[in-house]
Amino acid sequence: MKKIMTLAASAAFAVCFMSSCATINSGAAIGEKGAIGQKVGEATSTLFLGGLWSSQGEKNNLQEAAKNGGISKVAQVEYIDKSIFFGLIIQHTTRVYGE
Repeated sequence: MKKIMTLAASAAFAVCFMSSCATINSGAAIGEKGAIGQKVGEATSTLFLGGLWSSQGEKNNLQEAAKNGGISKVAQVEYIDKSIFFGLIIQHTTRVYGE
């Protein structure tokens, strides 16, 4: 019985440690009512050690995402944050839609 409990506790710890958490914050539509646009642009940056060190700097801003998608008129913005290994690795993504 002790062996089973130890195995179950180890498995639970491994699942919790290897799981990730993601949040998607959809911004309000900026443009007029209707379609949000045919083009999509994304900009992503990854922070390590909870933000103490960044792989690309904060290059996930709105202007960079619009430039990557060839968008001149932004209709909607989404911010996506993904945390891995209890926040040791954080990935920020800005996604824009427009024309």
